[in-house]
Amino acid sequence: MRSFAELTDQARAAIENQDWICLAQLMDQNLDLRRSIYTDDCLGPGNMMMIRLARQFGSAVKFPGSGGAVVGLCLDQAKLMEMRQAFQEAGCVFCLISPYSPSSGADGDPR
Repeated sequence: MRSFAELTDQARAAIENQDWICLAQLMDQNLDLRRSIYTDDCLGPGNMMMIRLARQFGSAVKFPGSGGAVVGLCLDQAKLMEMRQAFQEAGCVFCLISPYSPSSGADGDPR
C-alpha cells in the first residue's frame, strides 16, 4: 500500500507540473504493481485484453477502480484514433476524457 501511496504522490506532482511523460510512466508503474500483487489470472482476461490493446498503441494504462475499465494516457495523438477504433472493434466503449480543474475558469485559464 505504501508503494501505491508513493506513486499517487508522484502522480499528483506530475499533474501539477504538467509532466505528462512522467505521469504516463507512473500510471504504468501503478498497473504493473497491481499485476504483481493480484496476477493476470485474477485480473481477468477482459481486463488484460484492454491493457494489451492500450499498450499496443503506446498508451499508458491503469485501472481507475477495481476493474472492468481502464484509463489511458495516449501522448501520441496520431495513434489515438487508431486505438479508439481497435477498442471499439474489440467490443469496448471508448471515451475521450478531458480532466476538470476546479481552480480553472470555464475557459481553462487559472483564476
